[in-house]
Amino acid sequence: MKEEMDSRARILDSAIELFGEKGVERVSLRELTAHACVNVASVNYHFRSKEGLAEAVFETLAREVNSARTLALEELLNREERTQVRLKKIVDIFLRPYVDVASRRNGALLAQMILRHRMAPTSATNRIVEDHFDPMAEKFIDAIAQTCPSVNREEFYWRYVFMVSSIVLTITDNSKTNRLNRLSRGQADATNISKMAEALRHFLVGGLQAPVLNTPNK
Repeated sequence: MKEEMDSRARILDSAIELFGEKGVERVSLRELTAHACVNVASVNYHFRSKEGLAEAVFETLAREVNSARTLALEELLNREERTQVRLKKIVDIFLRPYVDVASRRNGALLAQMILRHRMAPTSATNRIVEDHFDPMAEKFIDAIAQTCPSVNREEFYWRYVFMVSSIVLTITDNSKTNRLNRLSRGQADATNISKMAEALRHFLVGGLQAPVLNTPNK
């Protein structure tokens, strides 16, 4: 039993490392099993298939990242007043897994997995989102709405989705594509993590706290 658990953990660790470096589609089962020092049958035994392994990676990262984010948010809410200063800290907590040096590899892979789910959802990835993202999202929406009482709460469901979309698309514009660098002719670079994080924070805070503009009837 211990040997089975060890082989499962090795496969999962190797998948996180290789998927993070190359993307799910660019990693073959042969490469993955060689990295984990197991045979293909072990992957099928523990995860049914490569796709099942990818779903397990998604769930593992979702659980770890969102548990840490929720805990950090709860600690912040227990010590901070409901001000716009707190809004900046809420955004920072949400953004941190994707840009912090210590967690960036897993955060970048999680962003890839989120994008992958959005493009081709399955029953398994839908369950992962419902179990590990939706409860966390509700907590962040509540916290953000409390800092901007002049804005209707309904608006923050939209703004939360816009925040997630902005982060995921920016984080996944990596060094292999880096459209940002091409469009800006080198003035902005997605591989400059500190500048990217700073720009994202300013954009997200500004958008989240913006007043609702009434559109005149035509």
